[in-house]
Amino acid sequence: MLDPLMNADPFWVWLCACGLLLALELLAGGSAFFLCISSAAFIPALIALVRPDLPRLWSLVIFAVLLFPATVVWRRFIRCRRSAELPGTALNERAGVLIGTETVVKEDGNGLKGRVRIGDSSWPYECGEPLRKGDRVRIIGAEGIVLRVEKVAADPEQDIRT
Repeated sequence: MLDPLMNADPFWVWLCACGLLLALELLAGGSAFFLCISSAAFIPALIALVRPDLPRLWSLVIFAVLLFPATVVWRRFIRCRRSAELPGTALNERAGVLIGTETVVKEDGNGLKGRVRIGDSSWPYECGEPLRKGDRVRIIGAEGIVLRVEKVAADPEQDIRT
């Protein structure tokens, strides 16, 4: 069963292995693991192209040795990718990122609840003291999309842009 594989040109064997690993990468959904292994298989293919008389055992050893740096590259890629996805990136946590922002109450609510406008968005808020339209507030927390706010003392020198 392995006889045709053993009699085949090593360059084409490694190139087919490289192609199969790339196909697995496409099926894996972009994890880059099989891409790194495929790059490790591409080097023995190039060596087999330049030195077709190289024993197959040596090309296997070269592949095995190249798997280590390929795995290290993959782990670093995944680590960088995961650190970019850590909480605080503002993706799906926009309300939490707004903590510390100051804004002005735009609509009269029932005193303890209402809406504030931040940028082009309107957010529901809750406060421990009654607020009126025009009061300056600071966002101190968020529960889902409801912002927790506190009233900020009005500074007569500060220009409040509404």
